[in-house]
Amino acid sequence: MNETEKVKQKHKFFLSGVLLLVAVVAALGYLNYRAVNASRESNPISAGQILIHGLQDQDVVITMSDLEKLPAVTRYAEAERSNGDEVSVNATGPLLDTLLKQYGRSQQEFSLVRFTARDSYSIAVPPDILKNCPIILSYINDGKPLEADWQPVRVVIPGERAMYWVKDMIRIDLETGTERIPAGKLVFMDPAALSLPQEDLRDNGSSVKAVKTRDLIDRYTGGSPVQNVFIKAGDGLEKNETGAGFLNACIEVNGQDAPKYLIPGLPEGMTIRNVLVFNYGATAFIDYAEAARVLPLQTVGRQSGVALSDIVKQAGLTGAGDYLFTKTDGGSVIVATAGLGNGLVYQDAGGALAFTASGTSGAVEVDDLLSIEPVT
Repeated sequence: MNETEKVKQKHKFFLSGVLLLVAVVAALGYLNYRAVNASRESNPISAGQILIHGLQDQDVVITMSDLEKLPAVTRYAEAERSNGDEVSVNATGPLLDTLLKQYGRSQQEFSLVRFTARDSYSIAVPPDILKNCPIILSYINDGKPLEADWQPVRVVIPGERAMYWVKDMIRIDLETGTERIPAGKLVFMDPAALSLPQEDLRDNGSSVKAVKTRDLIDRYTGGSPVQNVFIKAGDGLEKNETGAGFLNACIEVNGQDAPKYLIPGLPEGMTIRNVLVFNYGATAFIDYAEAARVLPLQTVGRQSGVALSDIVKQAGLTGAGDYLFTKTDGGSVIVATAGLGNGLVYQDAGGALAFTASGTSGAVEVDDLLSIEPVT
């Protein structure tokens, strides 16, 4: 074989390799396309349908045709997004209550109604909104059908924050029971986070440190699963997250909006800035730095901080005759209610949390404070 033939042979092999690679890529792309679409086709909520859980003994699936048969309302609504932008709309569609009444139910009888979007964004509407506000299942916005990626419906609640306006909503969970159970233990997030591994995250172009919520829960609650987690921000924003979703989240501990709750990879609307407190089952976690920023500061002796009574109120800690104050090193002090007096939690010169009180039984001092819980 001469040199010319050798070159031709190499080109032939090269071209065959390229064609084979193209064929493989195309085949993989086609298989992926088929897998994605097969998943969507096998999912009853992928074809403009909505699944409702908790309405009857078995899940109910409704279609757009079902919604369009119900009496519709048109209401103007405006709200603020989490980033500060304003959003407004003339929303047209049936009320959630109108839909529920077809099954002999009412939104007022539920403690929570959770809306979930196709991209996994979800939010639970609390009882005060369910009792007082109309909830529109809107399929027409400003006189026009919803954009394709907003269908089948967009939830609109006039007068409430835009975080409740779930677009591309495909699931409704109706729940009864207690929204937030009383706390049997209070853990301060500030020192708790320092005891856990911290991860590097990128958030809005900045490098921040974060702890996994699962690590917090495993370390300080025993990790038993819960259905809902109550979260409250310093500005008064309240949200109920699913227990499973919460355990996939992180809490930024040093960013501009810290403590910031977020789930990496999921929509920005699921973040909560400046978390003040969250309740996981009977354990409440409160951030002292945020409490000191938004709650009234008091002075006891030479110390300035947040009144224990205000912290207990925010956390929902149950009352008792005695309280166990636990330190970061594992040491503890039992203090009778009479000894709490004008108790104050403050940050000492080294940045650690401490407690001081001048009750009827004398002065009480606890340094390196980590948690408080009733013992009787």
